[in-house]
Amino acid sequence: MEQIKTSVTPYRWVVLVVFMFIIAMSQIMWMTFAPIARDAAAVYTAGNIGYIDLLAILAMLAWLPFCIPAAWCIDNFGLKRGAGIGVILIGLCGFMRIFAPNYGWLLVCMIGCAIAQPFVLNAFTKLASNWFPEDEEALASGLLTMSMFIGFTTVMFATDFILAHYRKVGTVEQGIDVILYVYGIPALISMILFFIFVKDKPEEPPNPIAAEKKVSMTVGLKSLFRNKDFLYLLGLFFIGVGSFNAILTKIDYIFKNRPLDIDSTLAPGIVGGLIVIGGIFGAVILSAFSDKYHKRKIFLILAAGMAIPLTLLLQHLSSIVLLGICGFVFGFFLISAMPVGLTYAVERTHPVPEATSNGILMLSGQISGLPIVFFFNMTAITVLFGAALLLALLMQDVKPGSTT
Repeated sequence: MEQIKTSVTPYRWVVLVVFMFIIAMSQIMWMTFAPIARDAAAVYTAGNIGYIDLLAILAMLAWLPFCIPAAWCIDNFGLKRGAGIGVILIGLCGFMRIFAPNYGWLLVCMIGCAIAQPFVLNAFTKLASNWFPEDEEALASGLLTMSMFIGFTTVMFATDFILAHYRKVGTVEQGIDVILYVYGIPALISMILFFIFVKDKPEEPPNPIAAEKKVSMTVGLKSLFRNKDFLYLLGLFFIGVGSFNAILTKIDYIFKNRPLDIDSTLAPGIVGGLIVIGGIFGAVILSAFSDKYHKRKIFLILAAGMAIPLTLLLQHLSSIVLLGICGFVFGFFLISAMPVGLTYAVERTHPVPEATSNGILMLSGQISGLPIVFFFNMTAITVLFGAALLLALLMQDVKPGSTT
């Protein structure tokens, strides 16, 4: 059997950094109005906050019709042209929001930003596989995951900060105009940088999987749902991503009417922020360890296993210091499971196209978030993490240097 020649280029970091910028902007685009919903409603919808809430929900809804087409485009057209569809939508729609004279214009732009989500987020493993060696793939996906939460954190803090300033020195409408400029111009710049610097793949593959000819999406989907380990992983994403989104969405509910050693209205912001910060660190640190030792299963077991006691503690502790520590550790372990799991899927399911497995896993987490939010109960979520732990224990780990 002919040995495949592989080589690694330092240009991979340029591609990764530009794509991290794109990912961060994608999160900023769809979350722009979430922290200032009431103010935006006063400007655009005569105080009807439901129409503003719809702008954030659009991104989740867009996954249902566009996830599979986005994965198909990435797998068939390549990283640059496939993900480029989403990048164009982010750049142009994000920039055009600046000139929105009414809610209708704004809604159209936000629909474009929502459709962009699966085109850019489904490209995580394609970029990692195309450009990075096996011992850096989870790290690359971890850095991309980190950029999601950097974007999320930026929009949650910067948006309210800018508007608070204009409430004092100007008007809310002026503040929202400034916010749209502050986010719209970088969105356009990110699109330009993408088409200047991002290439589909290097001249020589960095790892054996990247060199393999992939099967079609139809064949790949059939293969995925016949792969026992992938089905276990799919269950993990269904529980883990859905529960994480639900906890952040309903975090105010967790601390409602609970005796705490600080004002209970401050606890959701502090604990929620520390969950996200912990996730930023975990996505990079644990992904790097996963690559170093070429172990995936143990990190997925840790994520599910740690979530069980931590969700219990988040329900019952009264000390904000201890709650903050629990939130940080919870995010550190749980969010790191995403890049490790995405990398595991590529390794266990090839020659299924990377964006196909990536897309199905991400879609499962988006779908599960809706019922978990609707029927939100922290005790039930703890039980779900117990089921996730069993699924992780049943999985077969990848072997160092193995592509089978």
